[in-house]
Amino acid sequence: MSEVEKTQEQLKAALMAAQGGEPRTVSRTDVSRSPRPGAPRHPIRSMQGPFEESIEDASNPPDTRAQEDFNKLDPRKRRQRLLDADSTNGTYNEQWRTRASTAKFHPLTKIISQIAFGVHLLHQQLAKSDEEVVKILQKHVDDVDNFVQRAEEDLDLAISDVRERINYLKLPLEHTGVFDVMLDDRAFRNQIVEGNEKIEKVVDATAGLVKDLQVDVQKGMESTIDFGKYLDDIADNWPQNDRGSIDIFRTMQANVEGWVQCMSTLQMKGNGLSVAVVQLGSILNEMAKRAGSASRREQVGLS
Repeated sequence: MSEVEKTQEQLKAALMAAQGGEPRTVSRTDVSRSPRPGAPRHPIRSMQGPFEESIEDASNPPDTRAQEDFNKLDPRKRRQRLLDADSTNGTYNEQWRTRASTAKFHPLTKIISQIAFGVHLLHQQLAKSDEEVVKILQKHVDDVDNFVQRAEEDLDLAISDVRERINYLKLPLEHTGVFDVMLDDRAFRNQIVEGNEKIEKVVDATAGLVKDLQVDVQKGMESTIDFGKYLDDIADNWPQNDRGSIDIFRTMQANVEGWVQCMSTLQMKGNGLSVAVVQLGSILNEMAKRAGSASRREQVGLS
């Protein structure tokens, strides 16, 4: 086998690997407002609206079964399902977008507003049952922890997938002379075009995922920072007559610190994935141009 033939085989293998392998965003601004008549006053003014809407959700909960079922899958199955079908990507922002006509506030903002209000009840010793408040707090804390873990898993797997496809597709463009000759074969050219269409779906699905996750992380970060400021404000006058209550307060401080660090990391990973998606799209465009040029050369030869 000649060197050219070896290179051609390498390019074919790389292209097939890139085409296979495993595996829209609307953001609205949360607004502060005074409590509605009869509604509890939230200790954080910016969370009054999200808190009230979360109360309304409790009496008329949105249908999140599809999202919950999706999130029960392991990371690889979530990735594969996202690429295989037009299904939910499991993000809070997707849930928000689908309720654009009725939901003014991001789901993660509402969850953190509930956590802050629970802390407020303990701080002011207003709870009818501290045990019940702590139980609800734990559920919402688990929601935020699960979001952070799921987002990191999805971003890491998407980054690995996209970068692997980039590495495969860069190879033909590093041997453009051989690649252009190969494109003169109509069957091979059609194979490239069809394969690129599959990868374009990967680009679109991944771009939608990262955009939604970026909104989720941004909203989560904003709410967590506001919550952290509130904890700082009340730290000096937290009731000292209940050791368990003090431990809960310190745990919340640790949660806020951990969430801010994790969400900062998620922001960086999201930005890195966005860059990689653009790079993969650019490579596909370059390959499409070369396939188009080969097609035109064929037409000229026939005429």
